[in-house]
Amino acid sequence: MRYRFVLLLALILTSAGCKMLFGPDKTGEFRLSSEKTLDDAYYLFGYSYEDSEFYRYPFEKDPLPDIINEGTRVLQGDETIELVSFNTPGQSNGFALVGEFTNLDDAEDFYKDYKRVEDGLQFAVGSDIVEAYQVWIQQTSADNYVKLLVKEVSSLEGEEGNKYSEAHLDYTYQPNGSKDFPN
Repeated sequence: MRYRFVLLLALILTSAGCKMLFGPDKTGEFRLSSEKTLDDAYYLFGYSYEDSEFYRYPFEKDPLPDIINEGTRVLQGDETIELVSFNTPGQSNGFALVGEFTNLDDAEDFYKDYKRVEDGLQFAVGSDIVEAYQVWIQQTSADNYVKLLVKEVSSLEGEEGNKYSEAHLDYTYQPNGSKDFPN
């Protein structure tokens, strides 16, 4: 009986993973797409920093993600393309642009050196058009802070001619509401 209890406890701790013991991932990277998926209704995938998971949005059975790429359609010559633009489905707080650079090395240096959210930032629920080599600060609907490094953006076309965009991001998450980012 004792062996079964120990085995069950080990399985629970293993399946819960490090998040149960250490909290959410504080750094990482992900690719955020505005491509819409059809399953009874259209939805896209957003990212949750607290869970380090992608969730469908809008979808009543999934939690609200912290960030989505809702995409912005623009004309480029005679062609319509979709550019990256962030939104926070929680409809509170949002995004503030803190740095724009011409290359990834300079953007990464700024991102690494940005240790504290400065006072007076103006956050908007929806961002402007997002470009590569930008650094953004997000204040989540739970009042936690995230710094985002935009490493790459793409305007793409799906198999049926649908336009969408993607952003490849690094992030640092501060899960306790402090303005200081972990090292």
